[in-house]
Amino acid sequence: MISELLNPWIRDLVPYSSARSEFSDRADILLDANESWEGGNDGVNRYPDPLLRELREEIEHVMGIPYDMSAIGNGSDEVIDMLIRMFCAPGRDSIMIERPTYGTYSVFAHTSNVAVVDVPLTADLDLDEEAIIKTIKEKKPKIVFICSPNNPTGKVYPLEKILRIAEVNDGITAVDEAYADFSEGFKSAIQTIKENPRIVVLRTFSKAYGKAGARLGILVSDPAVQKVFMKAKPPYNVSSLSEKAGLEALRDYESVRRRIEETIRRRKELSAFLRSLPYVSEVFPSEANFVLVRVSDAASLYSYLLEKGIVVRNRSSDPLLENTLRITIGSEAEMAELKEAMNGWNG
Repeated sequence: MISELLNPWIRDLVPYSSARSEFSDRADILLDANESWEGGNDGVNRYPDPLLRELREEIEHVMGIPYDMSAIGNGSDEVIDMLIRMFCAPGRDSIMIERPTYGTYSVFAHTSNVAVVDVPLTADLDLDEEAIIKTIKEKKPKIVFICSPNNPTGKVYPLEKILRIAEVNDGITAVDEAYADFSEGFKSAIQTIKENPRIVVLRTFSKAYGKAGARLGILVSDPAVQKVFMKAKPPYNVSSLSEKAGLEALRDYESVRRRIEETIRRRKELSAFLRSLPYVSEVFPSEANFVLVRVSDAASLYSYLLEKGIVVRNRSSDPLLENTLRITIGSEAEMAELKEAMNGWNG
């Protein structure tokens, strides 16, 4: 089934055979990859492991994601880009999104000359299941992207609803769970991949694990998809320094757990504070590391906060999100400074 969905030039691709993929054992003298014999004490004079075995083994140990179901991208952005290149034929196929949502899905589709089918969320920012299923049957997108918890709304979609959509969809259903760690009682789509191999899940080190600058995204998929991703990606797409950063985060999971707990607590405190402000008309329920809020004049409040040295995101140009700001949860001191500034605005 997966082989029939793949672009034939990807399915039949003979992968580049790098020096590190041909030899992965230990040796005292490495003269096979045209590297420099020296370059400091951090080991970056050598090419990284193209399979990122050590990192994926630690991901299995800490996150419980099976080794043969994981692949690592240079951030989730590369995973999204690769999925579109693997499954969507330029000028012929399409992807589906449900706006407002993460904008990169559309960007990578357009850069590959792949059409974007947009099914808007409902008025309460939920998936319009009936409209999505109807459109899938009509437009037959090769990939349906679903971001849950959604960015920028922070809303978690019921897993049962996602699975019904995935069952109807004959293509790939890509569930982006970048913010899942901040959702209490979250039900991941990872557990459903064995029953439906057309489901893939995206995870990341950029949020709860605190490694946004390392650019580490995780593809979780049926092994048939994982193997194709591994042969089609650039051979050294993730640096050894990034892999080290990911390993450090996984091996200090106590710090990750503490950061998640503090983020959830501050998110609840910020939501309660925002509801007390006279110029706030709506605080959207969030299960991510940010809060979306509707105010009387988002552009003016954004500019005011910027003058105070505080940067938030104005999401007012998104459908259904007029006069909204998205505020990321920061440190205790940063949240205190934000609250002081917002208390002083006469909106």
